Amino acid sequence: MKLNVLKNTAIAFISLCTVMSCVKDDDYELPDNKKVLPAFAGKVVSFSDVASRTTATIKTYSADEAIEGYVISSDEGGNFYKKIYIQNEDKTQALSVALDKSGIYTEFPIGAKVQLRLKGLTTQLNNAITEVGYKIYKNEKSGRESVGSMAEAIYKTHLYDMGGERKTLASLAKEVTSIDAVKNNANAGQLITLKGVHFPNEVVGKTMYDKNKDLGGATNYKLTDANGKTIDFRTSSYAKFKDEKVPAGTLDITGVLSKFNTSWQFMVSNYADIKVVSSATTTSTQTSTQTATVVALDAATATVADYVVGKRVKLHGIITVKSNRTYITFKDGTEIQVYAPREVTLSQAAKDKLLMAGYEIAVTGVFTDYPLKNGTVVKEIIYSKESDIEFIKAPATVPQITTLDATTATVADFEANKDKRVLLKGTLTPEAKNTYIHLSDNTKIQVFIVSSVYKKLSAEAKNKLKTAGQKIEVKGTFDVYNGSKQIKCEDANDLVFKN
Repeated sequence: MKLNVLKNTAIAFISLCTVMSCVKDDDYELPDNKKVLPAFAGKVVSFSDVASRTTATIKTYSADEAIEGYVISSDEGGNFYKKIYIQNEDKTQALSVALDKSGIYTEFPIGAKVQLRLKGLTTQLNNAITEVGYKIYKNEKSGRESVGSMAEAIYKTHLYDMGGERKTLASLAKEVTSIDAVKNNANAGQLITLKGVHFPNEVVGKTMYDKNKDLGGATNYKLTDANGKTIDFRTSSYAKFKDEKVPAGTLDITGVLSKFNTSWQFMVSNYADIKVVSSATTTSTQTSTQTATVVALDAATATVADYVVGKRVKLHGIITVKSNRTYITFKDGTEIQVYAPREVTLSQAAKDKLLMAGYEIAVTGVFTDYPLKNGTVVKEIIYSKESDIEFIKAPATVPQITTLDATTATVADFEANKDKRVLLKGTLTPEAKNTYIHLSDNTKIQVFIVSSVYKKLSAEAKNKLKTAGQKIEVKGTFDVYNGSKQIKCEDANDLVFKN
């Protein structure tokens, strides 16, 4: 009996020690978070080293090298998909990694230090950033090639969480107040905090994603800084915060800067990355998205000295048209392009009037510089809605739409009607991804339908556009884009298919 008591006491003591040991391990001793990586005999190189070996042509990385950096994006919020961005410790360079996996954030959360072993992976310089993936992916529709996404079995042997302390979003981000200053290829893919920015009044309170303003599966809203400069803020239709409201006031927003062709974009990982600094927008330079005094300005007496970037004005003048673009010219010859962001919806009547030389108008907007690749700076007045334009008086002689038949028209007819609206009758000839109408001298005129109109076309209409020999009447503007002659159609009603 005594032996049994002692035995039970010993068991109880051992159990107590075990429980105490577990409590101590779980609650009082922080585990060592540094992870042991598989052996690596290669060399850790800088992001610059990798960038110097990367070109627009997809190549397989042959050197036994790796880079180390911090994860700065997350797919937890649904705004990023099957891709992570990695930034170097100095916050001077970044690259993207394509992974064929959702829920990446569970393995590689924001702030995690990672090592990416490059040998055997593919790289490409695309939209100003080094993209890393596996093999080559070819889009069957467009024929475009890009790096392929890494399957789990592949990235498990190339991408490693190094453990250690996770960095905070704030410590990883580079703070800037000037949108123009950040629009630089060197900043592509980096984590940026845009300070003191705001959304336009007309989108405040709307949902972050608006299906009526879908552009490639996302909605773009303009973010504006204190100088009136803007950048597209992009929210995916798959973002978990797509139904959240666009906030008012002055904001500090942390996100990844990216580039698509020539357009800069800004994307956040989570809605919480948008911080309201002030409920009222109060900046020294008033912009079109703020409540501000509007200065009346008449082009007949204005000079370049009246053009001040960020200045909100109601500009009165007469339309001139060049290369299918609308301008108002000052007394001293300074040309101001009349421009609206892509998301602004205009009626066809307004579009027609804006391309009518000699029309007297008054437009309310903000003076903004737009730099071109060749270094030229275009002076613009940016308006945000159709009601910002007052059409005062049509020209004495309203230009008539010229009707041309492709069977008799030549390149001379195209040149004579360049930047003018015409009705072109002809037969469609699909070539590669585009559709053309051939004039009698074999001049090719591309039928270009703006994306917002093309998306709304019926499947039948889209099929007809791809059908060789289909007779058609197209009403649009003769223009030249990247050396290609085109007729630009901006209304579905301007396409008439003939039997």
